Amino acid sequence: MNHQNIQRMNDFFAERIAGCEQRGTALKADERGDEAVNEKVRANIFDVFRTVLSAAEKAGRGDAKAVRSFFRDRLETIPSGWAVSYEKAREHDDAVRMQIEKIKLDAAAEIREYFDQVWEEEP
Repeated sequence: MNHQNIQRMNDFFAERIAGCEQRGTALKADERGDEAVNEKVRANIFDVFRTVLSAAEKAGRGDAKAVRSFFRDRLETIPSGWAVSYEKAREHDDAVRMQIEKIKLDAAAEIREYFDQVWEEEP
């Protein structure tokens, strides 16, 4: 298995989480609590998928294709629930809920894009 890909993904997650935490702290200091909460939501999504990657690595048992498949599947299934929640919030004109679901969907899209870049090199 290509441990370099796993490491690159973990570095990506650590970098994104740290950035969210820094922005969140700065926003909180500026008394922009709602925006700080949004950064916490973003950080949580990166952390969720860091955990999914760890589970994929264990489930794959050294098979890079199995790891890639497990993670990619979760990149589709997990955000699908957020998309449904977003649509329900839109139907009910719940702007706050829509914003939260959009943050989650955008973070998942960013993860998917980076994951595809990292793992495209894998046979």
